[in-house]
Amino acid sequence: MTQDARSLAFEILTTFDKNAEATLDSVMDRITGKLELDRREMALANALVYGVLRHRGRLDYTIDHFASKGIAKIDKKILAILRIALFQLRFMDRIPESAAVNTAVELAKMHASEKSGGFVNALLRNCLREPDQPSLEDLAPEKKLAVETSMPQWLVEKWIERMGLEETTALCHASNEIAPITVRTNTLKTTREALMEALAPQVETLLPTPMSPLGLSFTAPKTAIFEMDAFKEGLFQAQDEAAQLIALMVNPKPGQRVLDVCAGVGGKSGHLAQVMNNQGELVSMDVEDYKLQSLAREMKRLGITNITTHACDLTRESPEIIGDGFDAVLVDAPCSGLGVIRRNPDTKWKYFKRNATRHTKKQKSILSAAARCVRPGGTLVYAVCSMEPEENGAVVEAFLEKHTDFRMMEPFDAMPEGADALISPEGFVATLPHKHGMDGFFAARMVRKG
Repeated sequence: MTQDARSLAFEILTTFDKNAEATLDSVMDRITGKLELDRREMALANALVYGVLRHRGRLDYTIDHFASKGIAKIDKKILAILRIALFQLRFMDRIPESAAVNTAVELAKMHASEKSGGFVNALLRNCLREPDQPSLEDLAPEKKLAVETSMPQWLVEKWIERMGLEETTALCHASNEIAPITVRTNTLKTTREALMEALAPQVETLLPTPMSPLGLSFTAPKTAIFEMDAFKEGLFQAQDEAAQLIALMVNPKPGQRVLDVCAGVGGKSGHLAQVMNNQGELVSMDVEDYKLQSLAREMKRLGITNITTHACDLTRESPEIIGDGFDAVLVDAPCSGLGVIRRNPDTKWKYFKRNATRHTKKQKSILSAAARCVRPGGTLVYAVCSMEPEENGAVVEAFLEKHTDFRMMEPFDAMPEGADALISPEGFVATLPHKHGMDGFFAARMVRKG
């Protein structure tokens, strides 16, 4: 069993790289789930994993510069070891250089050979001797920005084409920052003010979110959030401010019948149930039954009782639970996740340009299937955690062209303070990390004509 931070980080990163479909969360849950490790070691392992993935582009450019035969010839295990060590040397100021280098050499000897240990030692010593190398000054602007912010170059080029170099630079830097922890108050059990009072002694820089009336953001919690008494008592859910705006757009009324089509583990379902004051019927649907099992446990923690879960793929079946339809339907569709890179840096290394067409086709299919579940006069909200036009506005426009019984409507019944700045001329809601300090989200609110 892995017993130290660097070995654990190595195991997580190599496992993540082996499986093209794996998410970082799934890999970490599987590896750390039954692991007993000192809290400080676990915190260091997390910092190493997320740090390497956040800065991998810059790390690889540096490794390639110092490797005489180039990075392509380096064994994958050795490359992971070099990334972990170089991240400590270039981005962490509390790790002794000797500790970073020596542990990397020992890992290389353990997982490869004595010769590999010598190679790792020599490369890292060269990096220490020339801390300002490699220089980025002679690179083309898009290449320099990609390396500087560790973003895939295809994505940087895509954003520059759409937004220009200046705004893309701001977006890349914002997407590479460590986001604060943001939570949503569970108003079925407490108020935002009371939650602030409960959390204040346990965190730093605790602030209310400016637009969501239920959100709090903080940094540097003294314990993991799931170990906090307020979490155990169900007083909050972790949820970015942008995501908190989605349920406010749906705005279901107590006693109504509501459907969350792609519910996942229940972030937005929990919020919808709050808005409904735990009254009426909320059906949380997902194609993955294991996610719904997690959702059910989460709703129990929050004290929510008006939810029914149903494993189903609406694009393939029409279950009896739809009945006469719903007053409101939320489609939080599967997407690239490129709007939440600052929270999930693994996304930028697992999502490729060619994936866009596949996602768009699925999104259109799910939205059309969900539309059949909306009663006349009912609300349909489409949302994605993506800023890419082919996943957001283009999907909605294609849907409205095909489904003439739906039309756009005002995004909010009651506009959250300042949220008018998020609304496009088409009536879409769009948030951007570099402009609004939130994850990159998109949402559109439609109504089925009576």
